Amino acid sequence: MDKKLTYLVCPLNWGLGHASRMIPIVYDLLEKGYEVILGGDGDALKLISQEFPTLKQIKIPDIKVSFKYRWMTLNLLLLIPKIIFSAVREHKLIKKIQKVNSINVIISDNRYGLWNKDVKSIFVSHQIMIKLPKPFKSFEYFTHFIIKKAILQFNECWIPDYENPNKSISGDLSHKYTPPSNSKYIGPLSRYTNVEASTIDKSYDIVALLSGPEPQRTQLERKLIKLIQSTKYRAMVIQGKPSSNNKSILINNIEVTPHLPAGVIKSLIQQSKFVLCRSGYTSIMDITLLNSKALIIPTPKQTEQEYLAKHLNSSFHSISQKKINLETLKAFDL
Repeated sequence: MDKKLTYLVCPLNWGLGHASRMIPIVYDLLEKGYEVILGGDGDALKLISQEFPTLKQIKIPDIKVSFKYRWMTLNLLLLIPKIIFSAVREHKLIKKIQKVNSINVIISDNRYGLWNKDVKSIFVSHQIMIKLPKPFKSFEYFTHFIIKKAILQFNECWIPDYENPNKSISGDLSHKYTPPSNSKYIGPLSRYTNVEASTIDKSYDIVALLSGPEPQRTQLERKLIKLIQSTKYRAMVIQGKPSSNNKSILINNIEVTPHLPAGVIKSLIQQSKFVLCRSGYTSIMDITLLNSKALIIPTPKQTEQEYLAKHLNSSFHSISQKKINLETLKAFDL
């Protein structure tokens, strides 16, 4: 292929996972000599641009996700109009961006509007079907059908998982129904693949990796800090806020920091006794790669994370956010 090709890589700004798993793809493109432009919004763009500070950035507005109501289904229903509007808006915008920047290939992680019939467009997702709450299970195949149609607007769909269902990390999310005809499995992705572990001055018993939509991210952070303070453990809590200008603070036996470079996080994870994190798909790919002992905590009522925690219960321990307590941490350390 012509090495003068220009790629636009744009992740969804919903937590940090979508941006994180684009990092190894960008490294691969740069190693092959291609030009790469980073697109996105919010913390997602901030995270990936910190990894590649010399690359051109283009802000492509995204929806701001927050779960205001306790009933998750209501939150998701209210998001549908925003997702549709965002897809239409970004589809119009990508035409202008492509012309101005002479983009040859678009790689979109879960942003359904970022395709253009005049250039090669690639969609990245492990979620070819959506796990719906029990009252809406009968609509599961219908939603898969709609997602499938949307993905077929792209030239290719890359699924970051193993093709063999017996080795699959995502399980039903990418294997229950027949994937779109333009799909191919590319194997798990992790930003820690391309970075060397950094030398660190001190290690910690627990490393807590936080991410995801509010207010649940903050609620989990507060709960973990309160619990760990009453233990003997030395802990590092990484808030998952790459856009924050706040400095690290020490709360008794806990260091709290907004964000850290990938090499430092890799070292902290490898040297810790165990990791606390959400059961988001990218977090699971990361801790699988690093062969880490982990306690995963699904975002309450987020069906994808609840399913992944159950699906991977032979590989990782999991517990609901509501049930995690001091005894849980002590028992897990045995």
